[in-house]
Amino acid sequence: MLNLWSGTPSRTIEGALLGAVFLVGSAATKNHFLKMGAGKNLAAMAGGIVGGVAQAVVMTPAGMVFTSLNVNKGKPGHENDNALSVARRIIEEKGIQGMYIGANPMALRQASNWASRGLFTELCRTNLKLSRFGLIGEIGSGVIGGVGSCWNTPIETVRVLMQRDVGMGLEPKTFGQYIDQEMEKGGVPKLFKGVSPRAVQAIWQTVFMVVVPNVLGF
Repeated sequence: MLNLWSGTPSRTIEGALLGAVFLVGSAATKNHFLKMGAGKNLAAMAGGIVGGVAQAVVMTPAGMVFTSLNVNKGKPGHENDNALSVARRIIEEKGIQGMYIGANPMALRQASNWASRGLFTELCRTNLKLSRFGLIGEIGSGVIGGVGSCWNTPIETVRVLMQRDVGMGLEPKTFGQYIDQEMEKGGVPKLFKGVSPRAVQAIWQTVFMVVVPNVLGF
């Protein structure tokens, strides 16, 4: 069972910071857009984009360490790997920029994630008027927003493969090369492998970082 929690330290750091970074960036952007006279849907989408890109600054190196720990588990020479040793090895091999390989798909994923979650949730709660059902309607809007954001799973697939290769000491390919590689292996479904657990995570995050601020009036 403990193997399911491998890489927990890096994910703990990531989780502790990404929520704060997102809420600050998203709330400030939403309020600014609303003051400029923008509609709630546009403000929600803009807040998601800014908050998501800000998250990528923290999530890219944390994801790199987490991915490396898991792909090298049990391999000779990696028996004593931990978050610090993995980070040190990558920096020694590729410099500090090595920790940010995969930053482009990560930023694109996070921006599209939170833009979709914010926009779809707002559409449900205002345009579809689910907010009239109180807290249940707010949570339902967040569930729909979270599931709807999983359209970008191919971007996450590329990010994982890119950081996996770096963690294994391989030269990463370009975004397009990874897409072509996965399409050759299994077509479009291959790009959406793992979408179910992503949907569960997306619902959880949307409820806590979109719905709760909405209910509290942020």
